[in-house]
Amino acid sequence: MSDSDALTTQQLFKRWRSGDARAGSAMAQRFSDWYYAISASRLGDRDGRAPLERACKRFAEGIVTVSDAGSLSEWAHGVLAEELASAGGRLSGGDQPNALTNRRSPTELLNTAQAALPGVQMELLAKAYDRGYSLSKLQAEAEAQGGYPLAVLQSRYALKRWLRDNEGVRFSEIPDSPNLDRAPLPLYEAGRMSTEDEDHAFEKWMLTDLTLCKDVAEFAAFALAMRGGVLASSPRAAPALSMPAPARPAAAPPSASGRPALAEASEPARGPDKSLVVGVVVVVVIAVMAATLLL
Repeated sequence: MSDSDALTTQQLFKRWRSGDARAGSAMAQRFSDWYYAISASRLGDRDGRAPLERACKRFAEGIVTVSDAGSLSEWAHGVLAEELASAGGRLSGGDQPNALTNRRSPTELLNTAQAALPGVQMELLAKAYDRGYSLSKLQAEAEAQGGYPLAVLQSRYALKRWLRDNEGVRFSEIPDSPNLDRAPLPLYEAGRMSTEDEDHAFEKWMLTDLTLCKDVAEFAAFALAMRGGVLASSPRAAPALSMPAPARPAAAPPSASGRPALAEASEPARGPDKSLVVGVVVVVVIAVMAATLLL
């Protein structure tokens, strides 16, 4: 862990304002990672790219006007929130492969996982990420599986662990015991917070917890597909039924393909020193293009 990792964002900002270019670079990287996590969660890696780049550009140009460390996160979040709102705010679902999925379809990966993981866990996730499903019913059903929100968080991490171990998805944030402080995480990813203010409060909190920020970012493509209903629309195969033998065996009529028909049915740092400002701009742009948090 570098020295800058131990510093809060406000501390990095104050050091940058005092002339520390390294602190400015670390601060810009932290904000770009945070911006990426939020934009990818709301709009996906592809659709979130343009508003992300615009927000980073505005951040780099406007940071020199911010003098109070206490108002920094509020100002920075407002910049991104405006750009995301102009792009639609939040997608209701979608399939957006990215580098973390190795350009494979998140929907197909989720379908594979659904066939392998316990049905109760996947059904719970399907309901948790379905905005139309009653939250009170979800809570009651989760109680039978260990309690709410613990059961939902455990199911989410079980899915991440299976995708990592069986499909090579390079997740890094998979705790053995879910942190209950992160109880709102599935609600945020599913777009089920009660108000936009709650959404924004959660996003601002992400800046203070970089492991949470990375957790949201690396799961964003799957959360997007899940809130589009992929788990609900891809039910498990029904168990085989034991049917009595027909009295007179008869071949099924051929289909057009020749197969039986039933077979087919299944810087301002210190005044004029602009080099620090340029450094922030460069770091932000590089961070956007490389997306070092995830891609």
